[in-house]
Amino acid sequence: MSKENYDFPDKDGRYGDFGGKYVSETLISALDQLEETYEKIKKDKAFLKEVKNAREEEHSLSESGFILLDHKSSVENFYSDKEVTKVYYDEMANLVKKQTGASQVFIVSHITRNEAEAAEGKRLGAHRLVHNDFTPNFKQTIQPLLDESNSNPSRITVFNLWRRFDKDGVDAPFALCDSRTVSEKELIPTDLFNYGKQEENTETLADENGFTVEIYQSMNSDDHQWYFYPKMNREEVVMFKTYDSNEKPFMPTLHSAFDDAVHAREGATPRESIEVRAICFYD
Repeated sequence: MSKENYDFPDKDGRYGDFGGKYVSETLISALDQLEETYEKIKKDKAFLKEVKNAREEEHSLSESGFILLDHKSSVENFYSDKEVTKVYYDEMANLVKKQTGASQVFIVSHITRNEAEAAEGKRLGAHRLVHNDFTPNFKQTIQPLLDESNSNPSRITVFNLWRRFDKDGVDAPFALCDSRTVSEKELIPTDLFNYGKQEENTETLADENGFTVEIYQSMNSDDHQWYFYPKMNREEVVMFKTYDSNEKPFMPTLHSAFDDAVHAREGATPRESIEVRAICFYD
């Protein structure tokens, strides 16, 4: 293809409707080898034992960085941005307030994912990338929110709340890493462009072109302890910490989707999920 006919990346830095992968040519071989190895071992039971059943242990926001909550939502259609912003945002803000005692809680964005529609290029699918949504530089990103609310909080935290709403609850489950097993040396600050651009909601920090936010990706570590909640249902929510101004250094709750060959079964419904982000201010 000639340079004149090559259309990517576009003016917004995206490779197609849902982004893409752009790396140095010298890394292509290593990435291909990594993907090939993963395809071979992703169904190996010994490999999968590294992701523990979180239902068998106690967890907390202050220690491991995540908890599972029972919550029945009155939302009928999680694909309706209008219903989600009007109903679900209030539900999640109240839930976060109850768990944290925060003075103010702002639900700033949401993402719905659908594995079946992602295969057709219609919607985002499960995100199989170990990451944390924010770094300590996040406070700069929310300065407009601080100005608008005329707040000078003594502490700022951010929590993500993840819920799946497909029928079977087994496809592409959600894994979380115990934050106590993470160290700074593994974390890689990475700029994420056009953040929020694909999220059609009314309370986002993004404008029509999105904005740039710094996230953490992570290298592998034998110290990492990974967990997931098997067979989650529509009336369960995972709440996990993605930023805390009081923790120095802040060790994030790394997370990612993964392929679970132990609980997966042929014909299971593709994963459908919704995730919101809650910014908390404390007096």
